Amino acid sequence: VYNMELTLPIFGGIIAGYAVRRIINWLSIDGYVISSKDPSIELIGVASWSWAFLNLPLTEAILFSSIVIVLAGIAFVDFKTFQIPLIFILIGLGLALFGIVMDVIYISSALWGVFVGALIPLMIMGLLWMITKRQGMGFGDIQMGVVLGAWLGPTRMAITLFSASVLSLLTWIGVSIITDFDKDRAMPMAPFLSIAGTGTYVGSFYYPEFFHLLILQ
Repeated sequence: VYNMELTLPIFGGIIAGYAVRRIINWLSIDGYVISSKDPSIELIGVASWSWAFLNLPLTEAILFSSIVIVLAGIAFVDFKTFQIPLIFILIGLGLALFGIVMDVIYISSALWGVFVGALIPLMIMGLLWMITKRQGMGFGDIQMGVVLGAWLGPTRMAITLFSASVLSLLTWIGVSIITDFDKDRAMPMAPFLSIAGTGTYVGSFYYPEFFHLLILQ
């Protein structure tokens, strides 16, 4: 039975990763495609599906593993092209709606999560534009914030935004040290949002008391 419980998620993860890779290659944004010899996206699918189906109730496992592989697809494309495919945003919104219908996501939590994940960054982006005439985040990142916010809720979304900002800053510093300092160097935000969002969700599973404490505060 245990082997079957592990085999099915592994198979599902491979199929999900393969499907995302096919979509990426079909879009071919700026000519970017993932080679059939590169198993990275499939391995992410296997890891996310295996963890989810071994630790979460069935509906939550389906939602988690599906959203994570979609986030991975967004991260891969944004890292190479600085663009976020709309099709992945729409799939993510569909998955969030699935979570609401199946009572995995409370609609009030989803709405507050969208406020934290999209509306607040949008207001900050507008303020920065008025002051500096520079756009700190792209609208694709805002759309991604809608998906993440609906999925994670307000508390975990706030932690995700903070963690992604810290990760991007540390990466920018590291790249600047290795190469050269360039204050205008752009960093794709989607990979950091994907990593931070997934990590925050997993963290809330293992340390629910910490997140409960944040909510009470």
